[in-house]
Amino acid sequence: MFQFRYATPLDIFLMIVGTVGGVTHGVLMPLLILVFGGLLNSFTSRSADLCTLNFTALANEFCPHNYTLTSSNYYSSP
Repeated sequence: MFQFRYATPLDIFLMIVGTVGGVTHGVLMPLLILVFGGLLNSFTSRSADLCTLNFTALANEFCPHNYTLTSSNYYSSP
């Protein structure tokens, strides 16, 4: 510990805290990427499931009689 001979106990404590914080950040960042990657994959898999829905059958079931569901009135509906 020749290079730290002029360091006070507070300096050594702060260096230890900084080192532990840096290592923690280095470990948690890849873990965070994995967690949010899985979260985003769950959104995309759900949207892929929406593409398999039969919108004609949904329109026949939930829309009034003689009503055609188009993109213009679908987006303007409440």
